[in-house]
Amino acid sequence: MTSPSTPGGAAAPARRLRHRRKRKAALALAAVAAVAVLTVSLLTGWPFGKERVEHVSGAGPLQSHTDTGTTSVYAPKKAPWTVTFGSYLLCSTSGDPITIDGIRYRTPVKPKSVSLKLRTVTPRVWKATVDAGQIGAALGAPPHFQQRKAPGEYKDVRAGSRITQSCADQAREGAGFTELLFVLNVGKQGGYINTAWIDYHVNGSPYTLRLDWKMVACGSRIPHTVDGTVVCDGKQT
Repeated sequence: MTSPSTPGGAAAPARRLRHRRKRKAALALAAVAAVAVLTVSLLTGWPFGKERVEHVSGAGPLQSHTDTGTTSVYAPKKAPWTVTFGSYLLCSTSGDPITIDGIRYRTPVKPKSVSLKLRTVTPRVWKATVDAGQIGAALGAPPHFQQRKAPGEYKDVRAGSRITQSCADQAREGAGFTELLFVLNVGKQGGYINTAWIDYHVNGSPYTLRLDWKMVACGSRIPHTVDGTVVCDGKQT
């Protein structure tokens, strides 16, 4: 013979069980939501909720020796060919270490490929040879250029690459430098980068340094003028 159920009997544990299930479901949904927010933040390139501050050279923590202008290089007779654009000497205006998150660029005429390098020239290398100066533009890819020597340590730019030299130190004669290089492999149509953005952070705050220097590797699709400057009106010597 079974006992009749009472409000304090079998029905109560069932209600508590349903309550616990609802609570677990709510916690699971909250966890999923938290993961979704983190995923969206990671997709924007910075997971800590702060918006990047975009600036030009001289208006933020990261500075580039070269930021506005145009450099064009005539195409040799044979394609494809490779050209390296440099002179982007990077330094920290405050002296605090800077961490690169990524580098973006816009290509009105797309090269076959673009790779990014950091070239470090130490004071010892700088003093050892006159060839240690910055690279404006050079045929070939580092460290082997066709028409010049450019000693130094070359590394691929990666998320986490660091710029530790202060601008005050870089300004001293013979102090050495860290130079950002754009290496373009181009075909007959040429290649053209008109803007680049260096995403970085310092002391937990995210920034973007915008570079408006035009890098032109001459070819059939390069316009006659770039930003008002006549380019590609001659031949490679």
